[in-house]
Amino acid sequence: MRAATVFAGGLVAGAWLAATPPPTVAATAGGAMTIRGQVTDAGGAPVPADTVRLLKTRRVKVLGAAPDADQAIEEARARTDAEGRFTIDAAIDHAFPFWFVRFYDPATFDGVKYRLPADLDVSRQVREGAVIDAGVVLKFHPDWPQVRTLVDQYGAASRRGQILRSLGLPTRRTPGDEGHETWEFARAGVIYVLDGDTVVETRRTAPATGPTPPKSDPVPAEKVEGS
Repeated sequence: MRAATVFAGGLVAGAWLAATPPPTVAATAGGAMTIRGQVTDAGGAPVPADTVRLLKTRRVKVLGAAPDADQAIEEARARTDAEGRFTIDAAIDHAFPFWFVRFYDPATFDGVKYRLPADLDVSRQVREGAVIDAGVVLKFHPDWPQVRTLVDQYGAASRRGQILRSLGLPTRRTPGDEGHETWEFARAGVIYVLDGDTVVETRRTAPATGPTPPKSDPVPAEKVEGS
């Protein structure tokens, strides 16, 4: 199902490797296009099962809001194969002048291992029907080496290893009474009290805000008929 969304503050902030070429976009005379490319990490390894999404955008009227908003609709998506390659086939909708490739789904993107990538503007290629070789490189999160070391230390199947792999490094680690240890994850808004490898208490707090983009899509837009 296609979902209409509004961009919050323009393109999603993230890391885009300048040396990486944009995706291949081939427009046919019938108004169809194919976008294909490969997703790899900064070490050169392919990134399988990564979701790649094609979004089209335009300016729309939003009830009770001024100025107009950017409406973004997901036109199609694909998942990378074992070699990190993907192909998206879609029709060209000339009612939408701006097109972007988004290299993640907020529900599945591995934000502990990778930095959130920026959207790629392919509007010109869609209009011109140019054929361009593709590729995107995901940069590792700065904390990833330390997370990986700790996960290896505790074991990937351990409770501590699972928490680290899911949430990244704790904002604060505090020793407690009777051998307990408190792990606070400010951005996720959760605190774990651990006894060895057992979580004995979980507390919820208000998630902290910061410059790092959240793992979420922009909020829905309300399109006015005829706009």
